[in-house]
This record gives sequence, C-alpha cells and structure tokens, in this order.
Amino acid sequence: DNFDTRYAINSICWKHATPLVSAAAVRMEAQISVFIPSDPGSPCYRCLYPPGTAADEACVNNGVLAPLTGALGAMQAIEAIKLLVGFGEPACGRVLLFDAALMQWREVKLGKNPGCPVCA
Repeated sequence: DNFDTRYAINSICWKHATPLVSAAAVRMEAQISVFIPSDPGSPCYRCLYPPGTAADEACVNNGVLAPLTGALGAMQAIEAIKLLVGFGEPACGRVLLFDAALMQWREVKLGKNPGCPVCA
C-alpha cells in the first residue's frame, strides 16, 4: 500500500466508473472517504492527495495502532454495502477523520480540484 498504488487504483476506478471506498490509518488516526465517478460533483482520491503532499505519512514510517485498522475495515465494508444496496448517504465529497486517542470523529468537506488530471 503506497501512494503510487492508490493513484493507480483511483485512475482505474475513474476509467471504469467504479466507486472507490478509500481508507487509511497511521499512528492513532484514520480517515475514510468514498469517491463516485458517476457523480459529476464527486472529487477523486487525487483531489484529496495531489502527488507529493503526504509521502512522509506512511505507516512504514510512523506505525499504526493495529485495532484501528480492523475498525476502519468495518467502516469501509459499511460504505461499500451502502453503495451496493443503495441506502444511506455515502461519504462522498467528505473525509471522515477519526482520532483514536480522543475517540472522536470529525468531518471535512472535500471539493473537486478543477485542475485534477483524473476527474476534472
């Protein structure tokens, strides 16, 4: 798992109009978002992380609280099920951030980058 792989998966999802449920964890922090190519207002993963913006945030450099990855995987499954069966509101255009140290969620709106080479 690295940014080159994530960018490649994002591009493939966009090319084939397949939603991407993305999640990441590092230290005691996690994030999850959904990117939906068929939604004209949806940003893509590259809008969230343009190349070169977060290379030092990898788990290999910082570690990760192991149970956090399991909890985040369950959240990804929930988002995927919501997309598959068409209920609820997917986390599209939003990044949900979890701080395990404080047991707090917060939400950040994510807009489409008009200069993005993948989704613009």
